[in-house]
Amino acid sequence: MLNRALALARDIYTYRRFNVQDKIPRYRGVYPSLAAAECAIPKGRLQGFNLESVPDYFLQMELAFNQNDYPILFWLSQALGPDARVFDLGGGVGQCYFKYQRYLSYPQGLQWLVCDVEAFTSRGPEFAREQNVTNLTFTTDRGAADGASIYLTNGALQYIEPDLPEILAQLSALPRHVLVNRVPMYDGEPYYTVQSSIHSYVAHKVGNISQLARAMASLGYERIDQWQLPRTLRVPFHPERYVSNYRGFYFRLPAESVQSA
Repeated sequence: MLNRALALARDIYTYRRFNVQDKIPRYRGVYPSLAAAECAIPKGRLQGFNLESVPDYFLQMELAFNQNDYPILFWLSQALGPDARVFDLGGGVGQCYFKYQRYLSYPQGLQWLVCDVEAFTSRGPEFAREQNVTNLTFTTDRGAADGASIYLTNGALQYIEPDLPEILAQLSALPRHVLVNRVPMYDGEPYYTVQSSIHSYVAHKVGNISQLARAMASLGYERIDQWQLPRTLRVPFHPERYVSNYRGFYFRLPAESVQSA
């Protein structure tokens, strides 16, 4: 009984602080679709990532290395080769490119393409020029992943619709390596919620682990590795939707599948 009372008190406190925007993201509501979650965003508040102020926030806060990216560093080091082409879905201002180059020796001929909303594809090239980086480019077109050898998405899938396997299925040539990191997933029913963060309010998706694995397998991918990250997601008054760990995955096409494609 005491535990239930403490959980209720915690939920009430978190629910009431939903509109206090600080570095701690908070969540409210459970919805069946992205559109329904977007409709639940408080009126008059900044919404989404396609805002002029959001890229500047990323440049201030997201260029520091996140220790939860070590699995990505490891598998990326194995996948990178001469003339590698990386497609970075939801890559913002190219923060992964800049953070990872401190730990990896990028191969000759590497091309890194970030796909994101217009606010980032406008600010990102400017920042790349300031850093004298010429092999980092930007697009809003998800179809530009055709021909990529490595498909990376880090901390972004929860804000994107449709699901990753559906996006990949639209490509004429599948990338051999798919690296997914920092996504909230669990064993329950997928759902959407609303996230309040320091820069804006966004609709936020929580997926099902098994569904992702099956959908990737249907495209021919093998799940080479998966990992848990020490981050949770709790929606007040919905304990059945609790996410105990964020997740990461490495999927790879067999070599013969790439050759036949």
